[in-house]
Amino acid sequence: MTTASEPVTTPLDPATTALDPPAARTRPGLLVRGLAAAGIAALVNLAILAVASAAGASMVVAQGGAEIAVGFLPVAVATLVPLALAVVVAWPLAKRWPRTTPILAWAGLAVAAASTAAPLTGALDTGTGVSLAIMHLVAGASWFAALITSRR
Repeated sequence: MTTASEPVTTPLDPATTALDPPAARTRPGLLVRGLAAAGIAALVNLAILAVASAAGASMVVAQGGAEIAVGFLPVAVATLVPLALAVVVAWPLAKRWPRTTPILAWAGLAVAAASTAAPLTGALDTGTGVSLAIMHLVAGASWFAALITSRR
């Protein structure tokens, strides 16, 4: 007879082993976390765009001799597509070689940090340049968080 303070034993789920920590069985995979991070980054970047526009930033950049207005659709696409593609590439690599995950996380963060130079130099005003650079850092931070969380 067991008491309420004694743990109840149940047969193991055949899909897991006794050595698997409980968190490993319930935690979403890298693909899910990465795509969720891409969606969250897109929403944050759209909020940054709205705040910057309301604050008076022109949201116009000079590229190839032309002036290009940065709007909601380009921000959403420029955030979602690269992050989603990166996750789809990183997912099988991380499954096959788990030790590559932190390397990919740091590499993505470094690329995001280095890419801030483009908006800072191509924007027609400081507010636009700073807000676009922050958007690059948001994308990099979301990528980093999605990949580093997978190792915990």
